[in-house]
Amino acid sequence: MTGRADGVGREFWRISLEDLATAMETRQSEYGNPDEPLKFKIYRGLPRRPLTTRLPAELGPVDAFDEPALSTLLHYGYGISRQEFDTNGTWPYHRMVASARCLFGVQLYVCLPDGVHHYDAPHHALVRLREGDHRGLLTRATGTGGPVPQAVFVLSGLFSKIAYIYRDYAYRLCTQEAGMVAGNLDLVARAMGLRAHVHHQFLDEPVDKLLGLDGDEEPALLVLPLHLAEAAAGADSTGPPVAETAASLAATIEAIEPPVVPSGLRVPQACPMLTRVNRSSLCTDTTGFTTAVPVAPAVSDAEPRPLPTTEVPEPGLAEVLRARDSGPGIFRPVASRVDGVELWARLARIRAGIVSDAVPAGAPAPLEIFLTVGDLTGIPAGAYRLDPETGALHPVARAETRGDAADAGLNAVTAIERVTIPGPVFTHMNAVVHLVGDRDWAFDTFGDRGYRVMNQEAGLLAHRICVAAAAQGMSGRIVNAYHAEGVRAALGLTEQRHTPVFQILLARTGPGGRVIVPVEPEAVE
Repeated sequence: MTGRADGVGREFWRISLEDLATAMETRQSEYGNPDEPLKFKIYRGLPRRPLTTRLPAELGPVDAFDEPALSTLLHYGYGISRQEFDTNGTWPYHRMVASARCLFGVQLYVCLPDGVHHYDAPHHALVRLREGDHRGLLTRATGTGGPVPQAVFVLSGLFSKIAYIYRDYAYRLCTQEAGMVAGNLDLVARAMGLRAHVHHQFLDEPVDKLLGLDGDEEPALLVLPLHLAEAAAGADSTGPPVAETAASLAATIEAIEPPVVPSGLRVPQACPMLTRVNRSSLCTDTTGFTTAVPVAPAVSDAEPRPLPTTEVPEPGLAEVLRARDSGPGIFRPVASRVDGVELWARLARIRAGIVSDAVPAGAPAPLEIFLTVGDLTGIPAGAYRLDPETGALHPVARAETRGDAADAGLNAVTAIERVTIPGPVFTHMNAVVHLVGDRDWAFDTFGDRGYRVMNQEAGLLAHRICVAAAAQGMSGRIVNAYHAEGVRAALGLTEQRHTPVFQILLARTGPGGRVIVPVEPEAVE
């Protein structure tokens, strides 16, 4: 692991989260851009393994991780969900997880007993990159012991997919989306009786070498071993990491160069800061792996609102994932009645159940949830911090509050609108959720890799929030175009270390000018 001193990671954090103008100054147009890559990563001349398209319409526990279970997990985890026909061919494909402008820079690799594979989502197939069972090697790369997983998923960031528009800022988007994909794979796995363990900390060199990846162009970002639920308890060591070095483990792996169709710009030349941040974040020795608990923001003195006891309807996860969307191109809410107490109850359990190596065993996800209420039944308009232990809502004392308490509540959404780059319509907005992270915890604990860890942890929660919204018929639009200092003031945050990492707009939205057709597999009982 890199040292904990201030480095390029903190500087990139400042630019990409605190200085929106600088972060966006190199942005390119997505229309007619000569650097635009192919919509999907394509391998030529390698063995292909088609997966069954006869999939269950709903998710339930499986007895074994067999071919149907693998196919189901991949389809609902990161498969194609919809095809769009009215955006000049720019955003034609949608998946079960949101992505900035539907670019989907995250790639999914699957390590099984018979080999290492790339998931070809449009054809719902696996492309074999190398033969042999390498699950144990990936376990060693994460510094853990225990039984061999049923499978190991590796998520990578194919930077050129996003950098052709966003240049260096693509690092933020790729790490966010890696967390979101991991979050969805975790949700789907749980519904199937499987358990995933999220590893932000792993030895980069051997993992990239195993997959045949160029670490500058497409580094591995997350490693997720999967176990059947009954075997998950002993799957990961709770003691110190098993000692391994990147160089020694990489030396045991034969190099491969899978034939990939070249596509897009060359990242080191086009994105020098992205490249520096990525290189500075590499782990070289498992003995440097560590965890810590972040510092939580202070709460106001106002009387908290206790979470009422309420029944929360539980639609099937597969149904919700098929319905989840980010709203039309222009996010335009429609007046609607949304049960705020139900949403509150869903958000209160968002942080539970994620198993990650970013925090000590048993600790919740290291992000705080802030809820700004516009138009929800059962919760007065205003800004609140969600208590991670009790689920209570603590009213926020905004820095710029003027007038009486009622006026402050009614203007809470307006305070967020004022510090968001114009685009979304905030009239009739049901709610806005912010995920707030402790910047100093991330960099003091993980060095420059802290940038990855924070964004990926936030992505895990952001996807869960979007799923919770979809369960109540709302769209969830992730918006990065906000001024962090203004959001801090609106949320009553008094320390610079506490940074709004995600902003998610929640509302029922009207139809846009798009023709969207669902991609439905052939259902089986």
